[in-house]
Amino acid sequence: MTLPQRTSAARTAAGLALLLGGYAAWVCRRNRRLLRPPVRDPDGLAYPSRRLVYSDGVEVTYLDAGSGDPIVMIPGADGMKETFRYQVPALDGRHRIIVADMRARHEPGASFDRLADDVAELMDECGVESAVVLGQSLGGAVALRFATRYPERVRGLVISNSLTRITLEHLGLNRTGLIPLARLTIRYLPTAASRAMARLWSRAEVWVFDDSPGWANVVEYVLWTGSRTVPATVSKGRVDLFREVDLRPELRHVRAPTLVVRGDRDFYMPPRWWEEILELVPSSRSAEVPETGHCSHISMPGTFNQTVLEWIREIEAAEVQSSGEAR
Repeated sequence: MTLPQRTSAARTAAGLALLLGGYAAWVCRRNRRLLRPPVRDPDGLAYPSRRLVYSDGVEVTYLDAGSGDPIVMIPGADGMKETFRYQVPALDGRHRIIVADMRARHEPGASFDRLADDVAELMDECGVESAVVLGQSLGGAVALRFATRYPERVRGLVISNSLTRITLEHLGLNRTGLIPLARLTIRYLPTAASRAMARLWSRAEVWVFDDSPGWANVVEYVLWTGSRTVPATVSKGRVDLFREVDLRPELRHVRAPTLVVRGDRDFYMPPRWWEEILELVPSSRSAEVPETGHCSHISMPGTFNQTVLEWIREIEAAEVQSSGEAR
């Protein structure tokens, strides 16, 4: 290659780098400015957010809605309370629903236990001694750890599409290998292109997407509430706290009745991970949300909510019966 040719190629490469850098900066600014749609009550009014400062100084926002026996909800790795936008208004007529954003900052040397301790501090803030605790994905692992650290504060557990440890056993020549590409197309493409790609990922049932009748709920969630609104480093930091943890040895100590929910087409979490929880938690039972994937609480919320409510009614009936026998 002659000197003029090398100079031309260098200029072209520099121009492309500048163009890509400008696009990346624009995308990052766009994502930072995205406003998550608020969780709305049955009348269409936004629930008011409250603020909580944890004992180590980290501040989060939370919702405290409804009345009755409390349900504390824990979101997954994306960490936003709005993941339960279809649960809060559907359940607040029968229960008090408490859900906080997951912390975005961790002190040096923090452990996974900090996330469980956050749940305890949230309950203290709300004056709740014990509750049914519902965790989705990584939030399910937090709920399990909370149940072993604070057993007296857990009336019941709902573990949805969750896991006991992070392994690579689900990797291979399958749809799991497409997850990084799916994340990139959602996070960094223009919205119209991201939505079109999300529909393709839904048909292929890659990552959090499914091809259920409610697939569009998941697409809109991911575009406006999920990963595009959360810096990748933040969600990774939450997962990193769990990366060295194996919950299996302690699960036999969980005494609360436990419902283990799974979307029957959740290819993001291998079935074996779900089965481990059922095998190890003594008072556990399973429930599947048909036709759904990893976000069954979003894609088919009616079925999900009904499954949870029926199970809560059962444990409440069992508590009444146990109380009567004790007399």
